[in-house]
Amino acid sequence: MLSMPTLNMPAPGMKDVIGADACFERWHEVTCHNYSHTEYRRPLRGPFKGRIAAREFGALTVSDVSSSIAECRIEVVRGAAEIRRDPRDHFTLFLVCRGQINIEQSGREARICAGDLVIYDQSQPFTLEFGGDTSEIVVTIPRPLVVSRLSDGPRLTARCISGASKLGMLTAAVIRHLATFEMPMHSAVTDRLCASTLDILATTLEAEFTDALEEECAGRQKLDQVKRYLLANLHDVEITIESIAAAQNVAPRTLHRLFSAEFTTPIRWLWQQRLAASYRALAEGHIKHVTDAALSFGFTDLSHFSRAFKKTYGCPPHLLVRRRASADCS
Repeated sequence: MLSMPTLNMPAPGMKDVIGADACFERWHEVTCHNYSHTEYRRPLRGPFKGRIAAREFGALTVSDVSSSIAECRIEVVRGAAEIRRDPRDHFTLFLVCRGQINIEQSGREARICAGDLVIYDQSQPFTLEFGGDTSEIVVTIPRPLVVSRLSDGPRLTARCISGASKLGMLTAAVIRHLATFEMPMHSAVTDRLCASTLDILATTLEAEFTDALEEECAGRQKLDQVKRYLLANLHDVEITIESIAAAQNVAPRTLHRLFSAEFTTPIRWLWQQRLAASYRALAEGHIKHVTDAALSFGFTDLSHFSRAFKKTYGCPPHLLVRRRASADCS
């Protein structure tokens, strides 16, 4: 029989929202109520324990969240449908105290271990994976308090702030003290402490990730430049990775890295644009014949063009021409 560890008691000053003996479904229901509506994937196997305690601290909500799942890892997902049903708009900061969580948002993935921190945006889709014995301090931060300090706030989500870095250690220490602070205070003092905490967090995020953001910005500009070149040369049947790289004065591996940010490759993206251009030309009557459309946009094998077109758009190109002709006659 599996033995489950005893979960931590909530930090002083926090009030239990849900006790340690709740089932996973009830625990998940409370997280939806307190933070944002999500769905979970993967059936739960084995015993589960979870605890949530929370307190208000000025404009922030500070929670002590722990769970123990013996035999699996759970994915908690907030997608477009959940956001439409529950439009809460805030950022969430995680300080992992025990265990490991993985988070994915905006094409970025971060693995957060004990001592590390991460923020994510409740207004955007995300996936959160956890399992085993985990404990986190969770801080809910109203959006204006983040974006007024960090214009790049949405681009800083799902990035691990290492607890081994000096600024990471400082931020983690402040968050831990925030969770355990008991002294009764005037609201003005509380507000100043909240502001100071968020200033430290913003400073840490900027210092840790400014170089990464600048590199991404430069990469975005270069990617847009490459895309403009490809769109201007859809007709070129001789185009290759090597010729694109030479024309753009970059290495082939750099091209692959730029397009990997959008989960594609330069050649796959080029083919998608060629197919889209041929579809538009046929659908809008700019080109009347399938062969002309194929040749105009870099396809030399008509059979391959027809198969790729049907796979992408659900109908062969000649059927699109026929529909266009019927529409013109009616």
